[in-house]
Amino acid sequence: MTNCSKDVKKQEVPVIEDTVTVKPGAGMQIGIYVAPGLNYTKDEYYRTIMEANVDLIQDISLHIAPADKISMLKMAAKYGLKMFVADERVNGTDKQMADMVNDYQFLDATAGYYIRDEPVIADLERVATQYKRILTLDPDKVPHVNLLPNYATGALPNIDYEKEYVEKWIAMVGAGNLKYLSFDNYPFMEDGTLREAPYYKNLEIIRKAGLKYKIPTSAYLQSIGSSIGLRRPNANELRYSAYTNLAYGIKLPVWFTYWSPIGSSEKFTHAIVTPEGDKTDLYEPFRVVNLEMKQLGKVLIRLDAIAVYHTGKAIPDGMQLPPAGFVWKAADENAAMLITHFTDPESKREYIMVVNKSLSDNHTFTFNISNTVKTVKRISKVNGKEEGTSYTAGSQLADTFLPGEGKLYALYK
Repeated sequence: MTNCSKDVKKQEVPVIEDTVTVKPGAGMQIGIYVAPGLNYTKDEYYRTIMEANVDLIQDISLHIAPADKISMLKMAAKYGLKMFVADERVNGTDKQMADMVNDYQFLDATAGYYIRDEPVIADLERVATQYKRILTLDPDKVPHVNLLPNYATGALPNIDYEKEYVEKWIAMVGAGNLKYLSFDNYPFMEDGTLREAPYYKNLEIIRKAGLKYKIPTSAYLQSIGSSIGLRRPNANELRYSAYTNLAYGIKLPVWFTYWSPIGSSEKFTHAIVTPEGDKTDLYEPFRVVNLEMKQLGKVLIRLDAIAVYHTGKAIPDGMQLPPAGFVWKAADENAAMLITHFTDPESKREYIMVVNKSLSDNHTFTFNISNTVKTVKRISKVNGKEEGTSYTAGSQLADTFLPGEGKLYALYK
């Protein structure tokens, strides 16, 4: 977690950690943190993951024996799942690291190798060396490193988060080497508030860095509460997490967590499934929003989020209103929403994503659209294809949004 102790003890039940890559054209993958514990390497638990429209399991259990880890990978492959595999040899000698890669690289489920979650400044050089070493051993897989959030001031004191942490990490690994730029930031606070300004500022920093250096971005989405002051999200808040991250161009969303962790000094609420692997009340909304992200992801995976705007009575610090003359404007500028301007770098087509920022209320939003736009198509959350809207050139467009819901539109000029 962020600034959360992800130092959950290595046990038979999952622990905790964090990142991620999807190859262009492969569609959007949905990840979960963490793998079911060794005692849960059974069909019923992996089938439940697959049925929730998950593609990738991020494993962080360093001390499970390689033979048992291979059993986990084979079970994942049985259900079409991929895994970032963790093994303590990642912190060993060059030979130990090579032996680790040799054990796993040709297994169908192996998508990457866990290195480190939330490195502090002093860790970056060593972690970057491990990252590049793994790339030399298995260039097709993802070395997994996840960065701290911008509010982790205890771990990152008195530094410029963007320049001295995020950009320093990119420079150390090399932009051309990074498979994903991953971070975590959890906004749902135990006192009922939303840690809004740091949340959006962090998303904006990662969005800009991803575009600047042409690196796909990944983020952890909060699906759990903890004793460090985080509340357990409800179904609306799961939806908000999903769509606000998509609106900032995130290409690999990863849920923190799927399995409910135990065995740590940090105490956690139930997540998507219990510590015993039973479904909670969040499983069904989790399954649904994952399916929606995967369908929209058929289009979003190839788009660049070139600008993100906020509307409403209160704009988070550092965020921007839509500029005068922008192609897509809210008729009611007091309505709280995100409006993202996406472009397809190949076709040059423009897209707009709108997200309802309310955590509790449905809203029907009306939009004034530039008369240069002849047709607006909505991207279906059922099949990822374009569908018609009521818009005609020179008219307005209205659409209804659930709390936290986002919709994606293609513009034809």
